[in-house]
Amino acid sequence: MHAPKVWLEQMFIKYTVVVALALAALACMPLQIHAQSFRGSIRGQIVDASGAAIPGATITAKNVATGDTRTLQSDADGGYVIPELEAGTYAVTAAAKDLVSVEQNALVVVGLETVLNFTLGKVTGSSQRVTVNVEALPLLETTQDVLGGTVEQTLVAELPLNGRDFGKLVALVPGVVVEGSGVAGTEKGFGQFNINGQRDRSNNYTLDGTDNNDPWFNNSALNQVGITGAPATLLPIDAIQEFNLQNQFPAEYGRNTGGVVNIITKSGTNDYHGSAFEYARNSFWDARNFFDPVGTPHTQFINNQFGGSFGGPIFHDKTFFFGAYEGQRERVGSDFNFTLPTTTEINNARTFALSQNPAINTAPLDAILSYFPTNNTSSNTVPGSVKDSNDLDNFILKLDHRFNEINSFAVRYAFGQSNQEFPLGSLGGFGSGSRLPGFSKLPLGSQRHSHQRTALRLHSFSQLLHVARRSESHFWSSGFRHWADRLAGDRF
Repeated sequence: MHAPKVWLEQMFIKYTVVVALALAALACMPLQIHAQSFRGSIRGQIVDASGAAIPGATITAKNVATGDTRTLQSDADGGYVIPELEAGTYAVTAAAKDLVSVEQNALVVVGLETVLNFTLGKVTGSSQRVTVNVEALPLLETTQDVLGGTVEQTLVAELPLNGRDFGKLVALVPGVVVEGSGVAGTEKGFGQFNINGQRDRSNNYTLDGTDNNDPWFNNSALNQVGITGAPATLLPIDAIQEFNLQNQFPAEYGRNTGGVVNIITKSGTNDYHGSAFEYARNSFWDARNFFDPVGTPHTQFINNQFGGSFGGPIFHDKTFFFGAYEGQRERVGSDFNFTLPTTTEINNARTFALSQNPAINTAPLDAILSYFPTNNTSSNTVPGSVKDSNDLDNFILKLDHRFNEINSFAVRYAFGQSNQEFPLGSLGGFGSGSRLPGFSKLPLGSQRHSHQRTALRLHSFSQLLHVARRSESHFWSSGFRHWADRLAGDRF
């Protein structure tokens, strides 16, 4: 009668013991919790001249540009980890009692760990500090088993990019394919690429660690393709610090199967920096192509991209600002071979219709035919050109503040919009333009708006860091609206 009760009690005790043992085992393990890192880190070991580990050594890392400083102690085995550091150059110092302190320069890049080991010798004479200038990253990444690569700020800033599309730079990373025309994958156009044979819609885009995915087309919300492959929104090149692409990424990223594109935006520094640019392309300087022969009007092509950036300190070593704007004005003539009824064919059809039914009302037919160009030739194929336009405005504003060595806060607002008009669209299909000029505003995607508001708070506990992120995204396209609010907390 009491057997079921006894059995339940035994099972409860058994599973309670199992859970308790599991928790005890976890408690005995070193704490190393991985989350979606959007910065870099420094790790290494402190030893003396004999190679013995130095526990309790003081390691200080100072960002050369902003003065941001982290200080911690080495572990019992002399090891240390400084997580979630902003990309940039750091002056790292290791010091221990009765030993010569050593300073090294370390280059931190997004998504990677920079290994920096120290050997501290005994104080001899007046030698109490040694400085070693080493900034180059190792050719072989030995701290992670992730396939991918980082495109650093120098490459982003100095390599020529047609259309100022940072996505072209991903071709520098193994496993990435971008067609020579700049077109790849299913969405066909600006900013598209394939990773390890996956579709372009299988990639996961993050901006400063927060979601940057368009929920409708499943592409990048900022730097997105629009009608006929033209850009719908731009991520200003002058606002990109660097970006990291991982095509065999750890499980904490998830979401998609292609790759993770982690973009880091610039912040202000202790020095004022700015830029201004204007890029112009004009058919006046262009040679004619095969479809634009001599004897016909030269097809128009005018593309202007312009903008700038500016950032600096509000309070030295404490508060910084940064802003960047990029605009584009494009006017393009697209050549087509139109299939049109001739004027004679239209008149013959009207005469025949009236002969069959003199009371027929031809006004609806005349209204439809008014949308077609007049064809006074004897051929149904008539060459012609339509005027396409694409206007974009995009900007990023960012504010960083450091309360103290262990607490910092950052807010960022990003905006992108476009107004596209492609009267004859592309070859057809979803998102393509209308077949008739009068309906050129109707296709989905002719207007895009993307807003992102992000807040980030960091708090460090020795070698453990807590990151709280809140991201709010608004995405609007002709006929479609999306709003998303994301709150995330990570520990490193």
